Amino acid sequence: MTFNKVGYRVEQARDGQEAWEKLRAGLPCDIVFCDIEMPRMDGLELLSRIQKDSNLSHLPIAMLTSRGADRHRQMASTLGASGYFTKPYLEEALLDAAQRMLKGEKLL
Repeated sequence: MTFNKVGYRVEQARDGQEAWEKLRAGLPCDIVFCDIEMPRMDGLELLSRIQKDSNLSHLPIAMLTSRGADRHRQMASTLGASGYFTKPYLEEALLDAAQRMLKGEKLL
């Protein structure tokens, strides 16, 4: 809803597997926000698959999760995440971060 309110076109997926299938099928996408904890395929596996795919590896991927431990942040960073944000979050800060990641910044 945060991104819809300011005019972004948003596509949601129930879990990492559905997100992966949509992206592989050619869904136009500029940035991905995903949770770490999702059924069927978690966010770290989704991140890993996207980074290994030559057609998708350019996408900035941000983790938006309740997992605030350094080990989760480090795993996401190692796998190539562009950002890592914990819930609850401030909408304005998340929107600003999205703009920065779209310009190539890493926010970990």
